[in-house]
Amino acid sequence: MKILKYIILLLLLVAIAGFVFIATQPSDYSIKKTKEIAISKDVVFNFVSDFTNWNLWNPFYTQTSVETISDNSKIYMLSNSNQSVVYETLNSFSTDSIQQKFKLNNETQNLVWKFQSTTKGTLITYEAKGHLTLKEKIFSFLYGGAQNYLGEEFEKSLVNIERYLVKELNTYKITINGIVTQPESLFIAKTDSSSIKDFTLNYKNHFPSILSFAKENNLTYQEYPFILFDKWDSINNTTKYKAGLFVQEEIITSEGSDISGGILPEYKAVKVTLIGNHLHNKKAWDEAFRYMSKNKLTEDLTGNYLEIYKVYDATEKQPSKWVTEIYIPIKLAAKRRVTNPSASATETINQPSESNTTTTNGD
Repeated sequence: MKILKYIILLLLLVAIAGFVFIATQPSDYSIKKTKEIAISKDVVFNFVSDFTNWNLWNPFYTQTSVETISDNSKIYMLSNSNQSVVYETLNSFSTDSIQQKFKLNNETQNLVWKFQSTTKGTLITYEAKGHLTLKEKIFSFLYGGAQNYLGEEFEKSLVNIERYLVKELNTYKITINGIVTQPESLFIAKTDSSSIKDFTLNYKNHFPSILSFAKENNLTYQEYPFILFDKWDSINNTTKYKAGLFVQEEIITSEGSDISGGILPEYKAVKVTLIGNHLHNKKAWDEAFRYMSKNKLTEDLTGNYLEIYKVYDATEKQPSKWVTEIYIPIKLAAKRRVTNPSASATETINQPSESNTTTTNGD
C-alpha cells in the first residue's frame, strides 16, 4: 500500500509541476497560415472584406447562428447558445491587407489579412496575435503549440474560402439580350456617393431601410431593388448613385427625408443579364459595350444607367444563382428621307436585330 501511495503522490507532484510549468509559459502567441488560390487578388480581397459573405466560409458559423452586421459594415457578430464572436474591421489598405480585431467569449485577438498576387492567383496570409487563457495554454501544450491548436480554425477558413471562390465565383453566365424598351417607372430611392473601390461594399446597405420605408408607408413595390447611376468617374475613383425600389404610387417625401420619390422615363437601352456573383458585373458591362461597338450603337451619355437585382444575396445565398439585369441607354439613329425616288420612302440606319444575343460562361 505504501508503494501505491508513493506512486500516487509522485504522479500528483508531476501533475502539479506540469501545471506550474504550463501556467508560467508566455501567454503571448502568434499564428500565421497561408494558402495560394487560383483567383485574382481584387476578387479575393472584395470577397473577404465584405462581412455579408462571412457566413459562406467562417468556421464559427452554424445553421443556428444569429448574424448581426453594423450599419457601417465594420462590425460582424455571430452568436449561438455556446459562444459569441465579434469581428471588427479597423483598417483596410487598397486590395493588399485588412486589419481586424476578433473577440471570442471576451478574449481578444488581433487579426491581419494579407493578399499578394502570384502567377497562379493570390497568396492569402492570415495572421493572429493575442493572449492565451490557462485553458488554451494547456490545450496548446497538449497539441504541440498554439500554431496547431488555435491554427486549425484559420486553416479551415482558408480552405473554405478557396473552395467557395473557385466553385461559386467561377460559375457565371452573361447573356446579351439586345435592344429593349425600359418602361416609365415610379421609384423611391436614396442618393449616395462613394469611391468606386468601396461601392460594392456600400450600396447594399441602403436596401433594408428603403424596403422598410415602403412597408411602413403601405407602398406597392417590386421585390427587387436597383441602382441608378448618376456618375461613374473611373479616373477620379468616384461614383454617385441612387439605390431604390420601383413602386406604383407617386410619393412626395417630407423635407429632410433621405428617401425621395422619382420617375424613370421610358427609354431604349441595351440589356445584359448576368447570372452569378456581382464581382462579374464589370465583365457584363464590358460585354454590353462590345456589343454596342460591334453594332455601331451610340451610347446616350445623358441617359439612365441601371442595374436591377432580380435575385441577390437577401433572397439567395448562392452567388452563382444571383440575377442582375444591366441597362445601358442608347440613342437610336433617326430615320432619314432618301432622295432617290426608286428607293424606299425611308431607310433605317444602324439598327441591329434585337434577337442578336451573346452568351459567355466562365472565364
